[in-house]
Amino acid sequence: MTAHLGDLARSVWRRSRPSVPDPFETLTVQSRLTRLAGEINRLELESRSGRWARAHHLTAAQSAYDRVLTESCDLLAVPVPEAPPAVRRVLAESELRSRGWSW
Repeated sequence: MTAHLGDLARSVWRRSRPSVPDPFETLTVQSRLTRLAGEINRLELESRSGRWARAHHLTAAQSAYDRVLTESCDLLAVPVPEAPPAVRRVLAESELRSRGWSW
């Protein structure tokens, strides 16, 4: 009986603790966000390339950035609301920054 209660207590204690993401995985994801944000900024400022190619590359970079933001939210168990991509991006960024993330 005592062993069963001990197992039950350990099980409840494990579930009640907030899970902490692996710090190396966190740094890797933050590094990817930094690179993608820099690429988006570079593409927004670039005027030398063709308009259509630039738009295509910018769309691809923003899509990749959104996927990494979603991955970041999953890593921290932050719910991502169903909303248009621009709104979801702002909400995810603000939530991650409020938890101490920077990129």
